[in-house]
Amino acid sequence: MKTLADAITLAIKKIGDVGSLLLLVIMGVMTYEVIARYVFNSPTSWAWVINKQLFGVYVMIAGGYALVHNSHIRIELFYQRFSPAAKTAVHWLSLVAALCFLTALIWKSWVMGVEAYESKEVAMGVFKLPMYPLKLFMPIGTALFLAGCLVTVVRKK
Repeated sequence: MKTLADAITLAIKKIGDVGSLLLLVIMGVMTYEVIARYVFNSPTSWAWVINKQLFGVYVMIAGGYALVHNSHIRIELFYQRFSPAAKTAVHWLSLVAALCFLTALIWKSWVMGVEAYESKEVAMGVFKLPMYPLKLFMPIGTALFLAGCLVTVVRKK
């Protein structure tokens, strides 16, 4: 079981490392848009739509990545004053809540992604970027996050 947990952790870390490069792409697209808009008075019709999709993928990757690095925010002001038993209880309650939420999110985002794919959904506006790749990535990113939660269960035992 530990070997599987290590493999999942490694996969999430590697995907997160590659996914972090999306920030550079987002910054490049935004820089291009700002220069085009304010220097050349020629705004793009595609920059916002692309950045929205790239940021969506980034967010879906970041949840699991933060989890395996134990980087999610806690309210330390309160948490540090908890007894070890209370910290354990908070951890398990948070984990159960996350498992319920992430399971529902996988289910609903899968349905939404399949519907978007079948209808070949595109973004509204002038630039008709396909929406289904992002919507199909949502359950994948959520499954990575859920796998990270399961890794924390294995590691807590």
